[in-house]
Amino acid sequence: MERVHPTHPGRSSLVAWMRSPIGWVVLLAVCAVVALLFYAGSVRSGRTPRRLVSWPPSSRIDAALAAAQGRLATDPQDLPALVEVGILHFAKGAQSYPEAINELEEARRLGALDSRIFYCLGAMYQELGLYTFSMQEYQRYLRNYPDDREVRLMAAKLDYRQGDFNSAIKEYERLRFRDPGDLLVAENLGLSFWQAKLADRAAECFSQLLAAGGPPARRAQFYLGRLAFESGRVQEGLDMMRRSLPADGEPETGIPKQQMYRLLAQAYQRLNRVDEARDAWQMVLLAVANDPEATVALKTINRRASARNPRRK
Repeated sequence: MERVHPTHPGRSSLVAWMRSPIGWVVLLAVCAVVALLFYAGSVRSGRTPRRLVSWPPSSRIDAALAAAQGRLATDPQDLPALVEVGILHFAKGAQSYPEAINELEEARRLGALDSRIFYCLGAMYQELGLYTFSMQEYQRYLRNYPDDREVRLMAAKLDYRQGDFNSAIKEYERLRFRDPGDLLVAENLGLSFWQAKLADRAAECFSQLLAAGGPPARRAQFYLGRLAFESGRVQEGLDMMRRSLPADGEPETGIPKQQMYRLLAQAYQRLNRVDEARDAWQMVLLAVANDPEATVALKTINRRASARNPRRK
């Protein structure tokens, strides 16, 4: 297994900074912000990953942590105890991430080869928005467990978020080869092809979702409609995107409604269907008050309507 060289400047500086009080405060603030903003807007997360690292029930974590810390106090060279302390701090949640990262990085520096270190550090760095460090840890983990679907999905998601769509495609294609029927993989592969400007290959992936029915099929209709709209087939795209909207009482698609209505409004405008464009932009504002694009679009539509009909109030 690969070890991080203890003099690695980026990692050493980060860990030293995190040991300072200001580092803790800033990282916890970043963690809170990232938790709010981490929605991709396109790439889909799928189900919650299975737990790759086990720990006691929450009511017993503090006792287990105290026991591990006691072992470490008796023998500061007890690397398994240091790893356990780091993992238990990870289990306690975001408020304990600074301690967990310091302890697991220190355990690795001292020679610990426990592969759980890679997973825990990768997950924490990802939550803190430190995507480069997170990817390095997931890659180390995957060198030990190359068939781990959940971590490979997380690595592909990070590639996508960082704009490395070709790497995301490679990861998703590897997963799809192993399970061609995996709809989550097919959807994310399609989104990656889309961002890589490979529209035909994206459409092939989205078409696989149509047969699934329910929300996946509606998302596929929206994606395919947007592809048609962006390629200049505006009416075809509009028809598909309209069909993707769930009726009253039907499950949500998983795509934010403001995103769906925003594209509908743009398509209506391209077709000069002014009243329907106005209604769609108003739906965007219902979802996101004071949305700047919708606000400007409505002002423009109303100004032009007033210019055509000066008596209209």
